[in-house]
Amino acid sequence: METPIKGRKLSILQVAKVFAILLVVIGHVNTLFYRNFNFDWFGFGSWERIGGVDFFFVVTGFMIYYIYHRHFGIKGKTREFLLKRFIRIYPLYWMFTFLLLGIAVFFPALYEPYSMERIWKSILLFPNQPILSSAWSLSHVIFFYIMFSLIIFQPKVFKPVMASWVIITILIKSGLFTQWDSFFFSFSTLEIVSGSLVAYISLTYNLKQYATNFLLVGVTGYFIVWLNNVYLLFPVYYAPIFFCCFALLMVLGISIKDRTDRKLPSSLVFLGDASYSIYIAHGPFLILYMLIFRETLLMSSLGYSISMILITILSIASSCFVYIWIEKPVNAYLKKAVFQKKVTEERNVATQKLKGA
Repeated sequence: METPIKGRKLSILQVAKVFAILLVVIGHVNTLFYRNFNFDWFGFGSWERIGGVDFFFVVTGFMIYYIYHRHFGIKGKTREFLLKRFIRIYPLYWMFTFLLLGIAVFFPALYEPYSMERIWKSILLFPNQPILSSAWSLSHVIFFYIMFSLIIFQPKVFKPVMASWVIITILIKSGLFTQWDSFFFSFSTLEIVSGSLVAYISLTYNLKQYATNFLLVGVTGYFIVWLNNVYLLFPVYYAPIFFCCFALLMVLGISIKDRTDRKLPSSLVFLGDASYSIYIAHGPFLILYMLIFRETLLMSSLGYSISMILITILSIASSCFVYIWIEKPVNAYLKKAVFQKKVTEERNVATQKLKGA
């Protein structure tokens, strides 16, 4: 049954986040083993990206535009958007950041002391290398949220500003006129904005007959980039550009197919829901399990490949428990505390006005 565009839940796209997070975890476990044991799969450990974070950026931009585009110009929606994003991002991120800070204090042999500048920048997610290194992309997500909130606040003013930012960023990254490396004009943030553009296209145009083609081209493109990284078939200027383009096609194809209600495996739905916990928590768990496998000699008896597989599975499973025991209840509590209070205040104001009338 086809669901109206405004009412559909994007269940397939939610599950597709599992693909992104799995690639992120695989990339990080390969990087860890490459740096510590000079071992990885297919050279993943030495690649800049394997496409997971690019898909994550595109999906992030798509979901934000899809959910909040109807709020443009509506009074009070900017504050609501920022509060919801704050609750979604910061509490769990802070928990793991302070956990690593605590480990650095009590076990200095494992981590070097952090400077105060790095600590406060990490806490606020200012552009830098955060203490929770696997969460480096969140600075770009936060910057996008700020830009998007301005569009919600004053769309007529800030939509042209966003368009100008896109043009400037493309010109800078093209290298045609200047070579300037700036966080505020980064390719990563451009990927998130591109996801918003795909959401606009999906909502505006009927491209149902092309959905499968978009999806196939996107998936095939990812495999071609991976093969090229392994076998160096032809020179590539900047691989993330190709990952971004193919991720955009995949997300567009998936979003069009999402107009039809489908019953999806509950396990995949759960992993999609837990994707943020996996994204935040997998890094520390990878390091923990790698140390356990190394110190207990499991790694030497099982070999690197089997150890990597088991460490990846254990890290994802542990992160899922973080979702069940920490992220989900904390988010539910904060949303109830913040937004229920707001509803109560609005009701009280309305009651006072009625009494005054």
